Amino acid sequence: MAKKIRLDFSKVEERSGWNTKEIPEGLHEMKVVAAEVGEAKDGTDMITYALVPTSPKYKTRRFPYYCKLQQNQLWKLRDLIVATGGTVPKKVTNIDPDLPVGKLIAAEVSDETGQYAGRSTVDGTYGIDILDDDNDGEEPDDDEEYDDEADEADEVDEDEVDDEDEEDEEDEEEDLSGLTIGELRKRAKGLGIDHAGVKKDDLIELILEEEADGEEEDDDEDDLDDEDLDDEELEDEEFEDDEDEEEEPPAKPARKAPARKPASAPTRRVKRR
Repeated sequence: MAKKIRLDFSKVEERSGWNTKEIPEGLHEMKVVAAEVGEAKDGTDMITYALVPTSPKYKTRRFPYYCKLQQNQLWKLRDLIVATGGTVPKKVTNIDPDLPVGKLIAAEVSDETGQYAGRSTVDGTYGIDILDDDNDGEEPDDDEEYDDEADEADEVDEDEVDDEDEEDEEDEEEDLSGLTIGELRKRAKGLGIDHAGVKKDDLIELILEEEADGEEEDDDEDDLDDEDLDDEELEDEEFEDDEDEEEEPPAKPARKAPARKPASAPTRRVKRR
């Protein structure tokens, strides 16, 4: 039998109970398993919710979701309650912190950086139905047939051009639907779009509209430059035409021959006697 060992456990910290080891970025189905009312490090009242992924692959993870009870942070608590099917009226009201416990939600996860690299954090919470929206995307049809003789056509129908533009827009929308909500939010942030609480389909629509507006502005600038260039060329041509057309000096008036005086009659001299 081994001898007893005397150890000092008085300074050993309690295990936090959190396991934030990195998982793939994007939306994950999670369950709200606990709620703890306490204080943040700055002394602000705060509710900390424990979120656990439902996927067997990540079932050992346990993420904290901090909801400070101050005016500019109450949106996190409101979004969580709404995500679990509850309602939050826009007025002073009483809230049960345990209301979301036991409910399933969709949690948006992103990677930590810096000294916390290798961990994940929960950035936002949404209703579980947003995960169904991600699975509703239709696969592109690979059975489309193309007519090789189309390249030989001398004229292009305007209606066909419009149809091609619409197909390009649909293809772009399908490409965006293949992105995760995290990737879409990064793209929206680059375009200056406010994406807080926006669902995936609505976010895709906002991104497409913003990018389309940007392309129209570029086209307008190009058109304006072309018009200015045309005006300058026109002015140059007019100027050149003016130079080519030399004015002919006015013809000098013909001089009139001086009028001749009429010949006077010969005078006769009279001899005086």
